Amino acid sequence: FISTATASNLSSVVEKAQQNHTIKMKQQQAEQNYNGIIIFDEAHKAKNLSSDTKTAKLVMLLQERLPNARVLYCSATGVSDIAHMAYATRLGLWGSHHTHYPTFDTFQSVLEKRGVGAMEMLALEMKRKGMFIARTLSWDGARFDTVTVHLTSRQVMKYNYAVKWW
Repeated sequence: FISTATASNLSSVVEKAQQNHTIKMKQQQAEQNYNGIIIFDEAHKAKNLSSDTKTAKLVMLLQERLPNARVLYCSATGVSDIAHMAYATRLGLWGSHHTHYPTFDTFQSVLEKRGVGAMEMLALEMKRKGMFIARTLSWDGARFDTVTVHLTSRQVMKYNYAVKWW
């Protein structure tokens, strides 16, 4: 790359560079000081972090560039695979000196080894801490009846056998 400048336009180039540097400095300062909220609606669209999607990249970039911002992840879709939580860095479940998991990979590995039960326990713990709220559709207008079914002795025997086996 070769660039030439005359004395008359050199000061203009330097001035623009200084302005850009000043703008970048102010932007960085604003990013560091921003402590408002970022709301990720439809947050599950960032779940493919390992696939390096644009949405996942942007979610991660915003969280990195605004370290003091509060973050709210909103999704009507639950987590079916622990890998889909990687974008949710602000939950504080990994990467902090306050956790048992220095990285997301460590967190993921432990939960995957422990299976579905561990995922259920994680959801319960997150609900307890106010980090996770699960809503269901309204039951208004729904009707149900309780019906007593009388079992034969053979059905009772099969049920008891199944319970014992389980």
